[in-house]
Parts: sequence; C-alpha cells; structure tokens
Amino acid sequence: MKRRTVTILVSVITGLAVLAGCDTGDGKQLLPYDPADYPIETVASTIEDEFGVGPTVDVDPNPAANSVAPAATIEPFSVVVPWLDGGEIDPRLTCDGLDVAPALSWGAVPSGTVEIAITLVDDSDVSDGQPFVHWVIGGLDPAEIALAEGDTPPGALQALNFFGDVGYGGPCPPPGEEPHLYRFTAYALNQQLELADGDPATDFLDIIATITIASTDVTGFYRR
Repeated sequence: MKRRTVTILVSVITGLAVLAGCDTGDGKQLLPYDPADYPIETVASTIEDEFGVGPTVDVDPNPAANSVAPAATIEPFSVVVPWLDGGEIDPRLTCDGLDVAPALSWGAVPSGTVEIAITLVDDSDVSDGQPFVHWVIGGLDPAEIALAEGDTPPGALQALNFFGDVGYGGPCPPPGEEPHLYRFTAYALNQQLELADGDPATDFLDIIATITIASTDVTGFYRR
C-alpha cells in the first residue's frame, strides 16, 4: 500500500510541475511549482484520507502462517464409577450385598504413567489419623482404562485391608450412624509397585505416595 501511495504522490507532483510550465491560453502564465508549497506529508495525508490508504501490515504469503492456532485442550485425569460423584453407593457393592468392587474406568492418563493403583477408604472413620482402608489394588495397566465389577486382572496386586482381608471390603458402617463418606482414588504411578500380594495396606499407601504423578477421586456415601 505504501508503494501505491508513493506512486500516486509522484504522479501528483509531476502533474503540478508540468502545469507550472504551461500557458493557460488566456495570456496568464501559471506560477512555477514550489515544493515548499506542497509538503509531501500533507499531500500524502490528503491522498490517504481520500482513498482510505492507511498503514501497511506485513502478511506472510502462507495463509497457515497468519492463522492463530487454538490452545491445546487437555482433559484432566479422571475416574468414573457407577454413581454420580457424591451420590449413594449401590448396596450390592457393600457388606449388605455382594460385597464386590464396582466397575471402574479411567481416562486422560498423564504421560509417563506406568501403572494405575486404586484405593477405597472411609473418610468418616478415622483412627490414628488415617481413614479406614477398605481396598488397595495396584499393577493395573493404564492402557486397559477399565476394571470390570469384581474383577482382579492378571498381574494386579491387592493389599491386606483394615478388615484383615486381602482384596476388596465394601462399605460397612455401623448401623444407625450418619451416612459415611467413601472415597475411591485412582493414582497414576511412574513406576511399578515393588510389593507382594497381601502386603499391608499402609505399605502400599506409603509407596504409592512416593511414585504418584497424578491422582483423581470420586466419593459416595452409604448408611445402614
């Protein structure tokens, strides 16, 4: 656009110079052209105002280079259970039913995740400063993204829970108490758990705390 402005400006100045040397035909001679009478800035501004010529913007001839890339959308690491977060837990999954672990799924596993571990604790039943541990399972393949109800995949490790059993112990609050809040937490681990099936839950939790790169949880309540 600036080249066009300069071209028009030169044409105007040239025209003025030509006219300055012309006879009008009525005996009057046009005055000679004096550049001081037509400052370039003034003429250029007049042309810009008249034709809408403004500042130029450098544009890359490659259209892709002029587009703004959208921000990457990264979904958070999440875990899904068969009830809404904070909702009531199905009695089938408790000591009043089949007492089996719920179906679980997880997604958006962080880069560097080697395996998944899952815990179930009773947040309402705290002894010695620690919630009651119902379940700890590790050694889950992050690529599998799901665990079927009551399933223990090959290679999985389960801790000795606070009931004194290896594996899952469902919600089982004392009858008549206010609803207990239970928390299922999925952990993304950056290395394998170096433990044996049946090791104490506290040992599992201690190691999980040192090799976790991300965690996510859901809660549910149950009363009897």
